[in-house]
Amino acid sequence: MKKKAISPDKGNRLINDGCTILVTAQLGEKSNIITLAWQTPVSSSPPMAAISVAPSRYSHQLIATSGEFVINVPPLSLLKAVVYCGSVSGRDEDKFQGAGLTAESAAVVSVPLIAECIGHLECQVSQRISAGDHTLFVGQVVAASAAEDLFEEVWQVEDERAKTIHHLGGSFFAAPDKIVHL
Repeated sequence: MKKKAISPDKGNRLINDGCTILVTAQLGEKSNIITLAWQTPVSSSPPMAAISVAPSRYSHQLIATSGEFVINVPPLSLLKAVVYCGSVSGRDEDKFQGAGLTAESAAVVSVPLIAECIGHLECQVSQRISAGDHTLFVGQVVAASAAEDLFEEVWQVEDERAKTIHHLGGSFFAAPDKIVHL
């Protein structure tokens, strides 16, 4: 198979097709939502996940100060809200209201969940790692939940309601359409 060269600054698009997430953060009474595509599980025992956030983002300040965040997994039906939350600053607007999303109480952390999302990982920050122009927040997952009819070991992506959003780069997105089990 013949290969072509691509610009190194676009190289992350070769591997950056994990599900796009809405991360909620809160400090005092002020909560915010940030759209992120750079996320990954980093440990099974204890369960841990990492998110990458630029220090210039308002949510960075909230997470760094509060030490908590929630990874919310939106379904494809929320794509417009996901794009909205990635396009405006929480310093200036209430993203819950602007995106038409509902905050609901989490099981363990003080940060709200997004009710319309199909999955949630409640995290307490265990490490902050400076990584170039971003900070990697590693969070221990202290609670997790998923829509009961959409998750059975894996997302049931053949059900339209369980299709997750995958950012391919720029304004390009994809959604899985079948499960392949070997």
